[in-house]
Amino acid sequence: MEHLFDILSTCISNPSFLSKASDVLKDFEASEGYAPALIIAMNSSPSKQIQTLAGILLKNFITDHWEELSQNDKNKTKQEILTILFLNDPKLRNLTALSLAGIIHHEFPDKWPNFFTILVGLLQNKPPDDVVVILNVLSLIFQECDDRLSRALPMLIPVLLEVYKTFSYEIVREKVFEVLGLCLECLSWADGVDQILVDRSLNPTWWAWSGIFAECISSQTGSLKCKYNVLKLLTCFYRDFTVSSQAWVAGIIPVVWVFMYSLVPIYIEKTIFNKESVTSDLLEDIATGVEGLAAQLLELASSVVLRPIKNESVSKELENFITLLIWYLLLTADQQRLWKNEPNQFITDDDIEEGLRSARLGSLKLISDIIEIFGDKAIETILQVLSKVLLSLENKTINLLSSNYPEMQDLVQGVNFSLGSLCKNYYTNYSWKMREAVVLVIGTLSKDILLFNSKARKKNLSQISIATILYNVILKDLYNTKDILKGRALCCIGKISDLLENSQCVEIFLQVCKSMEASNVAVKLSACYAVYKLSQKINSTEIPDALISLLLSLIKLLDEVTSETLPIVLDTLLQISRLNEEATRKILNHGAPVILKVFTKCYGENTLNMKIMALLRCWCDLSKCIGPLVDNFCPLVVNLINNYPHREKVTSFSSNSTIETKTGAEAIMILPNTLEIMGIFLKKSQSFSNERMAVIEVLCPLLDLLGKNDDPAVLLHGTALLRAYASYADKEIIHKGLVDKMIESTLTLLDPYKNEAGALHLGFYVVNIFSKLSPQIDQDLLVGCMNKLYRCKMPSVVQGFVLVFARLIHSYSSEIIGFLCSLTVERRVALKILLDKWLIHQPLIRGRYSKNCTITALTRMFILKDPNIESLLVVGYNPSHSNTGSEVIAPLKILCTLIRCLDNESFIPKRKAPELNSQDEFNTVIEGSGLGVVGEYDDQDERMDTIEDDVKSEEREDPIESLKTDLMKEVKEVYDADDFKMPVSKDKGLGDYETGSECLMSDMLEFDYEEADDLGEDFHEDDLYGLQDWYGSISLQSFLLDFFNNLMQNDRDYLVKCIKHLLPDDVALFRKHFTF
Repeated sequence: MEHLFDILSTCISNPSFLSKASDVLKDFEASEGYAPALIIAMNSSPSKQIQTLAGILLKNFITDHWEELSQNDKNKTKQEILTILFLNDPKLRNLTALSLAGIIHHEFPDKWPNFFTILVGLLQNKPPDDVVVILNVLSLIFQECDDRLSRALPMLIPVLLEVYKTFSYEIVREKVFEVLGLCLECLSWADGVDQILVDRSLNPTWWAWSGIFAECISSQTGSLKCKYNVLKLLTCFYRDFTVSSQAWVAGIIPVVWVFMYSLVPIYIEKTIFNKESVTSDLLEDIATGVEGLAAQLLELASSVVLRPIKNESVSKELENFITLLIWYLLLTADQQRLWKNEPNQFITDDDIEEGLRSARLGSLKLISDIIEIFGDKAIETILQVLSKVLLSLENKTINLLSSNYPEMQDLVQGVNFSLGSLCKNYYTNYSWKMREAVVLVIGTLSKDILLFNSKARKKNLSQISIATILYNVILKDLYNTKDILKGRALCCIGKISDLLENSQCVEIFLQVCKSMEASNVAVKLSACYAVYKLSQKINSTEIPDALISLLLSLIKLLDEVTSETLPIVLDTLLQISRLNEEATRKILNHGAPVILKVFTKCYGENTLNMKIMALLRCWCDLSKCIGPLVDNFCPLVVNLINNYPHREKVTSFSSNSTIETKTGAEAIMILPNTLEIMGIFLKKSQSFSNERMAVIEVLCPLLDLLGKNDDPAVLLHGTALLRAYASYADKEIIHKGLVDKMIESTLTLLDPYKNEAGALHLGFYVVNIFSKLSPQIDQDLLVGCMNKLYRCKMPSVVQGFVLVFARLIHSYSSEIIGFLCSLTVERRVALKILLDKWLIHQPLIRGRYSKNCTITALTRMFILKDPNIESLLVVGYNPSHSNTGSEVIAPLKILCTLIRCLDNESFIPKRKAPELNSQDEFNTVIEGSGLGVVGEYDDQDERMDTIEDDVKSEEREDPIESLKTDLMKEVKEVYDADDFKMPVSKDKGLGDYETGSECLMSDMLEFDYEEADDLGEDFHEDDLYGLQDWYGSISLQSFLLDFFNNLMQNDRDYLVKCIKHLLPDDVALFRKHFTF
């Protein structure tokens, strides 16, 4: 291993060699003695840099490769690492402790059960500095390892108590409390689970610890760090040890109570009226000092207040307790400074990110807990306290504390004397911060007051009125010179809007609108929030003059806020735009460029993008509002498209906007979303209007781009836009003579080797071509569709191409079937490819139009009795990867699919099976509300989905299971050999229909999906309904019932012949709806 030290030295002296060190050291890692050698390097190397590098390598090696070491190496490493715990360098000591933690993770307790005995043995006769080292090792080990360490606590916790008693040094005691807290966190899993372990760990010493904790908290001289660590470990104990701590709750309440009172003057002086200069805990990112101490104290109080024993003691002091909490709600100097630099704080939820990391939020949490426990009594008490606070502010006196306990009187008197002196010196700060705290609580209570009033109204009791506070405090603060008070008042108005009468809202709304002109962004954001809430309760006819200036202020605000608060501004802008069309129309020339700018900044953020799209749709829906949007966005789209292949710089987005220049790579990412916007413009613009013709100018560049592009996102949104062009702008396209160009581009897009993810809209686009642009069917397009379909695996893409052929079967049944029989794709007959894909995916087809079209087309093929179909083997009844040689002739599979579809359309959970009659004739079972439907049904649009799984769930209650046994006896294998000519199936299972893929799973192929399932934002059928096909909006259930009734009347023999060949399950389904 001598060469190892040379390599470490080279790594330090040569940074380029250091980057390759992991490769160079691989041979050493596999050698005997590598870990012990690194320990020697840490201990004996003259260079601190080499020692540090060796420590890092050791830690990483133990973490990743400990189990690979020989037993001899493990023993040496464990022995040697204990000898370097007391190195002089703190960084090396920490690396050693982390390496040791890695060993413990692998070895304790099974392979190194006496480790903690050895470690605490090192505490004997050691000076305080060395004791701190061992305690720090324990701390790092407990932070890095898991709950298995709890097995060592019965031995370790008494040792910690002994160390505490032996050493009076603050640093030693701080570390003892820190380690004890980590021990409790490690043990918390066992509370109520392994109570014997908890009792063995805590019972022998907890009485002694309790006295120490109380002494530490009450001490006037103890360090803040000690107090903080004690409060933290007590929080863990009372929060996580619900069983073990129950007996100790009563004893801790007086200690917490006294400390909460005694800490108030210090907290107010150090953090409210002055800025506390403290560092942060880097491990937990929590403020230390008095602020951190108060936050931890309130978290402990919250843990205790929620315990069952608390009711009597807290209830007796409820008003005084809430008065106390109001003091901890005051805005600290640090939070006040943050408000100036972070204007989002009123809009974001205070407790989402910060939790209980500040006393202010801890106090709010406690108030919420009190309401949860004491309900209406708590609400009334809180409002009484707030009224007293406001009265004291009006009289320019101090809101002092009080207590009902005689033993607290001296303490309360001393605390009030200190508070009085402090607040007189800082009365201006005190008065506005106390006022802000009152408004904050009112806003927080809004939902609770609403619930209180709702219950009181039902019982004819008096309700809570906030009119006094609203008019004397909140509304007056809208004109306060201090922005924090103004912002808090606006935020409160938004929260209490549900408590206001509609008649009040108009007046308040107009006052709030004036705040949108403020210079402070935080105030404007708060006003924006209030506007959003109030606008839901007013009539736009009452405020027409204010809306234009409000809309302009909102648009201006879009330029000033960050992405975090953009959503509330966009939501408010959308809400106000809907209130008055005339006002919105007047601001669009100013608003469109700003929205374009926001769009180009936030194109990558989905939430913001959705809100921008919603706003654009709203504006496009308004009369004569689409023009400015088209004028701003169309040049951007053309510019992006023209520069796309070359990644050149986009030098100008719009002649009417001032968007900074972006590189092509950045701008290209915007293109898919801008294409979606073009689709909106197409749908909302009038035929041959200036706006429609401007959007038409994008078509030729788009066709050129899609012909050269393979980016799935561009293909997806590009074909969606082409679909919109073909559907909504067909007259303009024909007028400009662009039909041939579109067909030529479509043939390129139908390349079967292009990315399938971009082809979601391609089949639907072809449907619109045949319907709107080229009524004479282009055979090249059909061939392209078939080639693409053959390669497709995604059900949503297959659906589009199946729809192309389904519509053609409706119009040209014989011709299209003959064409498909004459066409082959990779030596497979096109008709078989189509039917295999179709029948596999039929249950997965989404959307009413597509489902209606394809199912009705299947019925048409069934009654054609075309010899090409009757002799064609297609996918079997229940295809799977293991079910080989299961193909059946097409009419049988079609009939099977139709029956399953009918059952899915009329499905009722837990419906009763029909009674079967032994008649040879088919008769419709008329029962319940629908013809041929057994029992009631709730949803005619219930989603169907596919072919049944190979293995039926035994837990599912199947109403036709009772039919299957009878049908097995009834149907058997009594087939007439002359009915059909049955070719021999040679398929290789489901994978044979997927061109080598295994993306289809048989358990997906069942008729059990509901139509109500989320179809996705990218799926719509508006253009298909516009084709006005007769089957577009029919009731599929009624149609299938009529279809089968007609068959039974007009072609009974053929139906009987087919039914005999179906599986018993499918015959049972048929018999469920029609009596056999």
